[in-house]
Amino acid sequence: MNVPACPLPNGQAGAISRRLVLFLGVPAGLLMLGALALLISNLRSKHRRAKWMERTLPELAVASFTNASVQKEIEQLRVTIRKESLDWTGSKVLLMTNGEALLYAFRHGANNGWPDHLFLARGTDGGWYYSTYHFCNHMAGVSSDDPPGSIATFTNRYAARRFDGKSRECLSHTWP
Repeated sequence: MNVPACPLPNGQAGAISRRLVLFLGVPAGLLMLGALALLISNLRSKHRRAKWMERTLPELAVASFTNASVQKEIEQLRVTIRKESLDWTGSKVLLMTNGEALLYAFRHGANNGWPDHLFLARGTDGGWYYSTYHFCNHMAGVSSDDPPGSIATFTNRYAARRFDGKSRECLSHTWP
């Protein structure tokens, strides 16, 4: 059985569809623009993080544990660990209680999870390490922790992973 459509007054059908388009289309368009702005912001942040990594890896590669300023920092940390002040974090060096050390650089990311923080280090064991753990600026997030006994303990505690010291693998997420 065919039911006739309810006729609308002259011109009202077009007005309803225009209102519906405005009512649904404007918020949808704004949402899409917001999502696009977030995506662009995220991509820019990831790009800056990758550029920092590309600049920092060569700096860590040529840095030496025998450099006078690095040796001085290691000796200062040894003294404070012996005095049980437990200060094991320096501006360039993290010292483990067994004498192993990490020469590091750290980039503080946004605290919203993107992009991740990025910790890069070269150890006295010859290994390269990276982590996205939130160490906070200048290791403030871990400086009150007890010093790790070894680099292996450090990697377990702070979600650090070993890598080749060259690849973009170090941009991968490790924590949480």
